[in-house]
Amino acid sequence: MTTIKDIAAMTGVSPTTVANVIHGRVGKVSKETQDKVNKALKETNYTAHMGGRLLAKHGSKIIGVIIQDSTAVTDHVYDNPYQGEFLQAVERSISDAGYFMMFRRISTVEEGLRLVEMWNLEGLIISGSHIKEVEVWREKLNVPVVFLDMYQQGKQLSQMNVGIDDYHGGCLAGKYLMKNGHKRVAFLAQAGEEEIIEGLDAVRGQGFIDTFVSGQCDAKWLPVPAMRKDYHTYLDDFIATKIQSYTALFFASDLLAVQAISKFHEAKIGIPSELSIISFDGTLLSQYAVPRLTVIKQNVIAKANAAIQLVLQAIKEGKNNLSSVSIPVELIIGESVTKI
Repeated sequence: MTTIKDIAAMTGVSPTTVANVIHGRVGKVSKETQDKVNKALKETNYTAHMGGRLLAKHGSKIIGVIIQDSTAVTDHVYDNPYQGEFLQAVERSISDAGYFMMFRRISTVEEGLRLVEMWNLEGLIISGSHIKEVEVWREKLNVPVVFLDMYQQGKQLSQMNVGIDDYHGGCLAGKYLMKNGHKRVAFLAQAGEEEIIEGLDAVRGQGFIDTFVSGQCDAKWLPVPAMRKDYHTYLDDFIATKIQSYTALFFASDLLAVQAISKFHEAKIGIPSELSIISFDGTLLSQYAVPRLTVIKQNVIAKANAAIQLVLQAIKEGKNNLSSVSIPVELIIGESVTKI
């Protein structure tokens, strides 16, 4: 990475002069020198250490919010209303605390580490990282980091993690379908490595499946493709070959459920007259869906507030090992489930 000293050596001026040009303090810098420095900055694609510009007696006052996923270039994570609702809530919480939010979507840990260094972040909130990378983040960061929805061997991380009661949410969905007479059901979630449902989706699914096992019913796991076009192809095949096997489906997210409902509508499959549906999240998308979805709702605002309070406490106390937080969920009954 090019430094101020490198630019100074290239242009024959002092590092202080280069810094003055970068930061706009050019009252005593000639136009010729400004042009020479700016040209060198452009040619080297120099990126300023913005934290240095903003750092004051009380730090940069910037908290980073990162969504990490391997499809950061090719997929459309922002189309998921959960992400939009969470980012809005967390930005409000950060602002109310007197801090600024730096948001970035990344695909690797290295990208995130560069962001922390460049902006001198005081704390970090990470969503979507794989459990295998948690220790990498912790070892290489010198600021508090809070993870969201992070599970290891079916249990939430015991420190610096904010999640929800995913297992109980799955149980609520299962019990409600069972109460309405459904015995042939399935849980659908995006597949991870080796086409296996992982992380929080696996915990939601386990709660759902366990409920039906205790009731001696037939409940299936159905991993679906992560990429949207592949998921739509999967749904076409599901409608053609598998849909008759089920009376109800539980989707790991509103987005998956609404996409499926659209496909079912095209195939003239009545919801809920022919097939009942429950989804997880309870975003605005579920409220505007036709029919209005029955959902396991997570409190996004409470989740955002908890994450911010945890990272702020860690910043204040200089710790990175505070106890994790779990937010409760609730069943919201809509119009997408019928009694059989």
